[in-house]
Amino acid sequence: MEPFIVDITPDHTDRPVKSTHEGEEFIYVMEGSVTVHYGSDVFELEQGDSIYIDSIVKHLVTTKKDKARILALVYVPV
Repeated sequence: MEPFIVDITPDHTDRPVKSTHEGEEFIYVMEGSVTVHYGSDVFELEQGDSIYIDSIVKHLVTTKKDKARILALVYVPV
């Protein structure tokens, strides 16, 4: 499992790109709020919220307002 602290800034593009990869992710919102696009679902997370996802499903984490900070724990099987 790899831990990352990620600062997210607002994305002003019309079509942000979702990614997909092997493994699983646990995301915890440390500061601000984020939108998690997961497959065809959209989840709004606030500070203190978390989500666990299968990374093979197309996903993207964005923020609409000010900068946000997340802790992302990524597990990729070897």
